[in-house]
Amino acid sequence: MRWSRNFNSKLLMNTSLIYNNYSTKAEENMDVDMKVSTDINDYILKQDFSLFSSEKSTLRFGYSSTYHNIGPGKYKYEENAGTDRTLQNRYSWENGVYVSHQFKLSDKLELLYGLRASAFSVLGKGSFYTLDQNHNVIDTTFYKSGKIVKTYFNIEPRISVNYNLSNNSSLKASYARTTQNMHLLSNSAMSELSERWTSSSNYIKPQIADQASLGYFRNFADNRFEFSVEGYYKEMKNQIDFKDNANTSRKDDIETELLFGKGRAYGVEFLLRKRTGRFTGWISYTLSKSEKKIDGINQNKWYNATQDRTHDISVVGMYELSDKWSFSAAWVYYTGNAVSYPSGKYPVDGYEIPYFTERNGYRAPAYHRLDLEATKVLKETKRFTSELSIGLYNAYGRENPYMIEFKTNKDDPNKLSTYQYSLFKFMPSVSWNFKF
Repeated sequence: MRWSRNFNSKLLMNTSLIYNNYSTKAEENMDVDMKVSTDINDYILKQDFSLFSSEKSTLRFGYSSTYHNIGPGKYKYEENAGTDRTLQNRYSWENGVYVSHQFKLSDKLELLYGLRASAFSVLGKGSFYTLDQNHNVIDTTFYKSGKIVKTYFNIEPRISVNYNLSNNSSLKASYARTTQNMHLLSNSAMSELSERWTSSSNYIKPQIADQASLGYFRNFADNRFEFSVEGYYKEMKNQIDFKDNANTSRKDDIETELLFGKGRAYGVEFLLRKRTGRFTGWISYTLSKSEKKIDGINQNKWYNATQDRTHDISVVGMYELSDKWSFSAAWVYYTGNAVSYPSGKYPVDGYEIPYFTERNGYRAPAYHRLDLEATKVLKETKRFTSELSIGLYNAYGRENPYMIEFKTNKDDPNKLSTYQYSLFKFMPSVSWNFKF
C-alpha cells in the first residue's frame, strides 16, 4: 500500500506499508524421505520525501523500518516422525535513515552524493550462543520475546559523478558502501535442501561491501544505438561460508559450522543497444570474477565464490511486424556455478563419506536457454487495451543443471555415481494482458 502526497510543486511525499513473505518447500526422496520448509516474513514501513528546490537541485530523504521473522527450517520425516525437528525462529528489527542530493554543477557535470545510517537490532525470543576459538558452544543465553540482544550501527556513504564529454558521450564514476544483514547459507557440495536463511546475530556480523566503478557511455547513428562499457571492483568484509564437513541443517546453533573472512569481486560489462525502429534489442556481455578468502577453508587461499561467473551473455531482439503483431526472442548464456566435487570417499560407521580437497574448485555445466514470445493486440482504444501473448521458455529444451548429487554406485561400492537433476526443459505459456 502506498500513499503519495504533493505538499506543493516542490515537495513530494511517499508513504509505503509492505508485507513480504518468502517461503520454500522441498522434498527429498533419495536416501531419506524428508520434507523441508522455510519462510521469511517482513513487515516494512517506508517514508520518502523529494524536494525539487530548483531545476539543478533535487534533495531526497527519508527512513525505513523493517521487522524480520525468519523460520530457518522445519524438517519432517515420512518414516520416523519422532525425528521431526523445527528450528527456532530468528527475529530482528532493521531501521535506516538516508539523505541524497542530486546537483547539476554545469551543463557537463552532474553530482549525486548521499549518506545512509542503519541500525540492525537482533531480537529475542530465542537462545543465543557464546563460542570459543574452536567454534564450540561454551554458554547459552535465552532472551525473551522483543528483548534486544545486540544492535549493529553502520554508515553507508555513496557518491557518483557524471561528466558529459559531448552531446553523445559521457563518463560516469561512482563509489558506494552497502551492508547486508540477511544471509543465505549455502554449501555447493550439498543439495539445495542444505540451504538456509539466517540474519546477523550476536556472533554473525553484517556483511559490508565497498564498490567503485568507472564507465563510458556513448550514443551514435542519430541516437539509434547506444554503447557502454563499465568496470567495477568490490571489496567485502565479514563473508560467511560453511567450514569443511559442516553439518549444514537441523541445527539451531548453526554458528558452530560457520567461518568468516573477506571477499572481492571485479569485472567489466559491455552493452550495445538498438533503441529505435521496428527491430530493437541489445547484446550484453560481462567478464567477471568473485572470490572469498577465509581462514580454515581451501588452505587459507582465495577460492571461487559460489555465484562466480566468468562469462555472462544476453542477446535480446524485438520485432514489430505490424500494429497488431510483435515478436521477441532472448538467449542467455553464463558459466556454470563454482561447485565442490568430491575427490573420493571413505567409510565411517557403515556410511560412505565424500572427501573434498578443494572448495569450489570445479564448475557445473554452463547454463544457456532460448525464450520466444509472440504478442497480438486484441483491442486498443483510448481507455482500454488488451493483448494476448504466447511464449515458450527454453525453446530448444536445454537440460540445465539444477542440482548435482554424488552417491555410492549400487553396482560397485568403490565408485561414486553422479546424478544431475534439471527443471523446466520446455515451458509454454499463455497470458492475457489488459490496461484500462
